[in-house]
This record gives sequence, structure tokens and C-alpha cells, in this order.
Amino acid sequence: MFLIWHWRPVYCLIHGPKSQETAKLRLVRGIVSFFVGLVTGYLIWEMVALNFTMARDGINWIVLMGLVLLTAILFALIRCIRTLVMLTFVQLAGRAGTLYLRAMAFALIIAGPIDNLVTNAGEVSRVFVCSGVLTYNLSKTRFDLMAKPFTNTLKDMDRDVDEIRQTFGELQGVLGDLKHAVEQSDFAEENAETGMYKRNLSNTDAGEGEELPTADEMQQRFKMNMKNRCKHQLDSGQRVCEQVFREGYRKCTTNFQWWIGKVICWPYRVDIICEVDIFGDPDKICDPSEVVPGNFGETYVELLRTEQELFNNSSEIVVSYKLRDEEQAKTHVKSAERTAEGFAKDFERHRKRFKRIMGVIEMCLCLFMLRLPFYSLRYYYWYLTNLEHDNIYITDYFKHVDRRVKKKGSESILPLRTYEKARYFDLDRWCGRTTKESDKTFYTLLRFFLELTTAVIFILFDRIVVELLQIIRQRSLIRYDQKGEHEVRFNITGVGKMAQLLRVTMRNFNINENVSTSLSNEECLPNPHVLPNSFYYWLILLYLAIFVVILQSHTFLRQRRVICSYFYEKREKQRILYLYNRILRQRIMALQNLVEDVEDNLAHYKVRMNLNPLLQLRSAYPETFDWLRYLPCGKLSCLVCCDPEDKEFVLCHSCRVPYCDTCAEEMNHVCINCDAILTMRHRLDKMDEASIDVYIYRKSQ
Repeated sequence: MFLIWHWRPVYCLIHGPKSQETAKLRLVRGIVSFFVGLVTGYLIWEMVALNFTMARDGINWIVLMGLVLLTAILFALIRCIRTLVMLTFVQLAGRAGTLYLRAMAFALIIAGPIDNLVTNAGEVSRVFVCSGVLTYNLSKTRFDLMAKPFTNTLKDMDRDVDEIRQTFGELQGVLGDLKHAVEQSDFAEENAETGMYKRNLSNTDAGEGEELPTADEMQQRFKMNMKNRCKHQLDSGQRVCEQVFREGYRKCTTNFQWWIGKVICWPYRVDIICEVDIFGDPDKICDPSEVVPGNFGETYVELLRTEQELFNNSSEIVVSYKLRDEEQAKTHVKSAERTAEGFAKDFERHRKRFKRIMGVIEMCLCLFMLRLPFYSLRYYYWYLTNLEHDNIYITDYFKHVDRRVKKKGSESILPLRTYEKARYFDLDRWCGRTTKESDKTFYTLLRFFLELTTAVIFILFDRIVVELLQIIRQRSLIRYDQKGEHEVRFNITGVGKMAQLLRVTMRNFNINENVSTSLSNEECLPNPHVLPNSFYYWLILLYLAIFVVILQSHTFLRQRRVICSYFYEKREKQRILYLYNRILRQRIMALQNLVEDVEDNLAHYKVRMNLNPLLQLRSAYPETFDWLRYLPCGKLSCLVCCDPEDKEFVLCHSCRVPYCDTCAEEMNHVCINCDAILTMRHRLDKMDEASIDVYIYRKSQ
């Protein structure tokens, strides 16, 4: 742009020779350099901030202003600083720069797909924990619905037990009265037999495992008690009769004079009538043999046995229950929760460890930036101290020197010979490459594509995980909707105690529930974290920049010489004159140098011949497979300059070593490998014996 005619004054103002500098021009150039230093200082800060991910807080703004001002001042005052700063930016296209850019790309891969994989792994662990809790809730709902009648019954069992205990108490009271009537007497026994029965049967409330009385004993005992009660009843009647007579006599004597009373009230004194057995013999009257059934003893003993089975060990009723399925479900869900919790803790521990390792790797990758000023300083030092360093360019000044030498009548250098074109670079071919630069670019691109393949693998793996989680989220949504009526009714008919007990016990099993539940696993579905599209755009742009830099790195790196030549003009002239003289010296020793180059290339040529089957066919059967030279893989290359085969190529008829026409002329048409004379097919007919003798003479020389 500066070479355009309209901008030429500005270009001359900034880039004019120092011999023409004035104080005013020096001031203008200093001001321009200061502003250029401000821009370069800001760009350096952006590189540092981007590399070390610095935040834009107050302290960093102070550092930014200090760095920019310091760079601008040094850039305006010191030529060395100007050179190094410009070399640093150009060095981005060199080996250090490509390593720095590739390190940035790898850091983006770490901060992008790799970190996203860790985040989505955390989402998987959350889904695992949530699924365990959801399974527990569903199992708990099902078991609650199944066990609700039983739990209601067992919760109200205390009240039911009190009612049952009261009912059993009433029954036991009835049985107590019956036992008292059968076994006990209401008056003292006077004979030994009655006493014996009382001692043997005084406690028929035998506990569990104790011996019960026999049926005959109870039969006799009950008859004895009935007889005694009957006699006691007769005795009670006699006593009442006597009491009535005494009371009547007392009232009668009270109402009359004592002498009249004895005459009138004497009938009341005749109480002997109460002692007369009016109804007959009491033993016969009170004999219960005809009243008491013959199997009464057996029935009563069976009643005592039933009472013993019914009431023994039932004074303290303790109700305990356990739902095994629910406990098993709780055990399973606790195990799942513990597993999920342990998994989450292990994952978090490994994730933190991975974060630390990735942080250390990112910090180490950030240190690649320090290679930029290091390589710039090294190039600057070698440029000033080593005349041969990066001194392969045919510049305008080189051509000017060559024209001046040619005008003086001396032997000039330009145009370069074929084998010299591979060593030196003419700036007129701005985007051209030397053989060494092409090989270096090829191997660098190969490493770059391997790194790019690794990055693509990480990105694809991340996308596969994200797509899988999204498919799970889209296809695994389940809603559990349950509506209906859950009704259980027990109808117990009867009016007895057992029916009443069953109704009390089974009433809690009656249930009428309207079931309406709606559950979903939406909260347990994964929420994959997707990288934004801007990340992929920046990554693609970065890799495109790396590819362009690698592909044209030789073009950008040539600007290092341009920068140094601008700031050090005299040194650049010295380097060009040295290059010119070196080429002249090499021309004098051209043949010897060619022999050395051929000896070096001969080993590569033999390896290529052994590895390439097409070249082997051409060498073994030259007439049959000569057409293979039209294929790219079947072409030979010059043993001296490595140019590909063309129509002017020369093959040694003795050892079949190829040479281009120019290199053959440089070697005086003599094969260096076998000392045979090189001839071309279209020239062979024109050659005579004298020419051959001349070639032999040149070879001997």
C-alpha cells in the first residue's frame, strides 16, 4: 500500500535514509514511532491477557497502561527494542509462533470439549442419584397403598385390645360366678369328706401346664355343694320361722298387760312347729342326683381346659408388626443412595484432580508464549553476529552489485545455475519455496494434521455424548398417571361375642380411597451441556490461521530479514556483499561442490529406487516400462538439483543415474557415479569421436 504513488511522500517521511535525517524529520519519526509503540504495546497486552486469561479489573488496567506506555517509550527511543518488537510479531509465523498457536488451540480443546465431557459426566451422576430416589418414591407409594389397611388396623390395635380385654373380663366374670357356684360352698363344712374336697379343689384356676381336676371329682363336688345349699336353705327357713314367732310374741306382749299378754300371746311361744320336717327327710329332699346331669363333670372340666387355653399368657398383649417388602425396599433404596452418594463423592474428587491437572497443563501451555521473544532475540543476535545466518536471499541490492560487476567486464553471478537455485531464494518469487523449506512445511503440516485429528476426536466424542444425552432426554420422558378407586369391605354377620370381636378387628380393613397420582421422571432426565456455536467458530478460525501460517510460514519469516535490514542498513549491505563473494568462491569450486552434493544425494536416490516399484520396473526393463515416466510416481529426479524428470533429462547409459541437462553441462557431461560420458538420445547422432575425446580430456582435467 505504501508503494502506491499517492502514499509515497508518507513512505519517504517515515522510511527515508538516516543520512537525510534532520531534527524536524527525526521528531516526526519519533512521534510516529511512539504511536506505533502504543499499538504494539496494546497488542502485546492482548496476547498476554488472552494467554493467561486475565480479568479486566482495576489492577490489570493499571498494568495495561503501564505496559503500553513503557513499550511506546522504548519503541520510540531504542532501535533494538523496535527491532525486537517487530520480530516478535513476525515470529508468530515461525516455529515458536505455530507452537504457541497450537498450544492455544489445545488449551481451547481442554476448556471446551474435555471440560464439557467432565460437566456431562457430572450430569450423568445426578441422573443416577435422581433415578434412585424416584424408584424409592414409586416403591413407597405402591407399598403404602398395599399396606394401608394393615397399618390402620395395627395403629388402632391398642383401642381394639382394650375392648377385647374388657369383653374377656366380662366373660371371665361369668366364668368366675360359675366356678364359684360349682366349686365353692357358702357355709362351713362339718365333715371330713367335705373338707377333703375343699382342700383338693380349692384352686381350680390352674395355670398353663398345671393338672386339672377329674370329671368324677367335679361331679361329686357339685352334687355336694347343691345338697349343702339345699340344706342350708332349709335351715335358713327354720331360722326365719323362729324369728317370725319371736317377733310376733314381742309385739303381742307389748300391746297388752303382762298378765293378759301371757294368756293371749302364748301361741307365739309354740315355735317348735318350725323344727318339724314338714316336707320330709332333708337328705332325700336335697339329693341332687336326679337334677344334675351325669356328664356335668366332663363338661365342666372341658370348660376349665378351654378357659385355661383362652386366658393363660394373655394378660399382657404386645402388638408389633413389620412390613418386609417395605423394609426391603428401604434397604435397597438406602443402598442405592449410598452407592450414588459414594459415586458422586468419587466423581467430584476425580473431577477436582482432573481440573488441577488440566490447570497445570494450561499453565505450561501458556509458557509457550515466552518462546516468541526468545526466538526473536536469538534471530536478532545471529543477524548481527553471523553473516551466514539466513543469508540466502537475492535482493535488489544483490542484483545492483551484479550489474555493476558485469559493467566492469568481470564474470557475473546472475542468472543462478540450476543447483544454486535450490540453495538461494530470489525475492522476485515472493511465494516460492526452497527444497528445505518445502520439506519443513510438509513435516510441520503432518504434525498439525495429527493434532487436528486428535482435536476432532475429542470434539466428536463430546458431540456423541451430548447427542446421546439429548436422545435420552427426548425419548425417555415417562409420566405415571393413576386414577381410580381402591375399596375393600368386610361384612361380618352374627350377634355373638366372636362376631363382635371380628367386627372390631376387621373394621380397619375397610378402606375406600380415591387414587389419583401423577408422577414424572422429568427431573431425572439429563440436561446435557452443549458448547455454543461461537466456540466452534473460534476454534475453526484458529486452526485455519495455524494452517495458513504453516503453509506460508516461509513467506512471513522472510520479513524478519526485511525488518532487520530496515533498522540496520549497513549490516544488510555487508551480508549481501558476503553472500555475493561466497557464491563467487563456490563457483570456483563448483565441480567439487557438485561432487559432494551428488554423493549426499546418491544415498537418497538408492533408497528411493528400492522403495518405489515403478522406478524399479523402469530400471530393470527400460524399454518396456519407459512409459512410466509420464506418471508422477514414476518420474526420476536429478541427482544434483533434485528437479523432476522432463524431456531434456540425461540418463547414464552405464549406471542409469539421472541428471538434468543443466547439471550435466555443469559436470562436463561426465557421470560422477561411474565416470561414464553422459549423452542425450537426440544429441547422440550428432556427436563424433572428437567430441568424445574432448569430454574424456575434461574428465581427466
